[in-house]
Amino acid sequence: MEKIPDVLIEYILERLGVKYLVRFTTVLKQWNSMIKSTYFASTHLIRAQSRNPLILLGGCSYYESSRSASYSYLRTLELLGCPISKKIHTIPKPKTCLAMTRSCDGLVCVYDFQKELYVINPATRWCRSLPRAKFQQINRIRENLNRKSKRSCLGFGKDTMTNKYKMMRGFEFTTNAWRHVIGSPHRICDDFKSEPVYLDGSLHWFTVKVKGETKIVYFDLHTEVFHVMSEIPIAHASPSRIIMWSLNNRLCVLEKKINSQVIWSLNSHNVWEKTYSITLNQSCANL
Repeated sequence: MEKIPDVLIEYILERLGVKYLVRFTTVLKQWNSMIKSTYFASTHLIRAQSRNPLILLGGCSYYESSRSASYSYLRTLELLGCPISKKIHTIPKPKTCLAMTRSCDGLVCVYDFQKELYVINPATRWCRSLPRAKFQQINRIRENLNRKSKRSCLGFGKDTMTNKYKMMRGFEFTTNAWRHVIGSPHRICDDFKSEPVYLDGSLHWFTVKVKGETKIVYFDLHTEVFHVMSEIPIAHASPSRIIMWSLNNRLCVLEKKINSQVIWSLNSHNVWEKTYSITLNQSCANL
């Protein structure tokens, strides 16, 4: 039988799931080299993103428990390949607090507020430990002084110009080491209920009210500069009553109300559009 052309093999492999690709890296050295190449990874990711996702990872919500932590949560961390799951039962303090960032290109960060910080690829079980951030060091000191630790979300995203992944908290961010950056022009809502949103190379935060209005600031992960976004249509609302996320490669916001929800999205011309209107006590209407 004639040898199958390399281009056809690559065409077939690009359409397989990660689980099978990991197995096929052991078939031939040539396949291993191909599958682990930057070009193949980028092409496979683009193709995977064009299909409907099977699992959506996200949320800065944390899990806090006694030393007998929930088995299901520990099992989730084990499946993600996170070594922190093995340490929970041995931590001497009465409570352990864990958090997870939103996913970016299939990667996710799992961390606590004192010392543990990991980047994980749940599909391949790849896991990397990162240096302790300054906020974790400060929280460690505060705990030793019997003071309450500050819990705020990490932002995780990708510099689309260099394809390097970075994470940020307040005015810290990291590639291989944490460092400070020039601060935001407005005070960021840097608490655990205000989760940064990654979209197209930037991390977005709500600000505390400026002259009675809530604003959005975003940090360009390539230029490492903060910018202030144009006014949002629900700027009158408190940041605690606004939700922000990305949908179909657009930044979306809504104000939490009891009977109805209106979802606004930012189009390619940086203009906010009313995208969906949802009546909670009746049926949903798509505008």
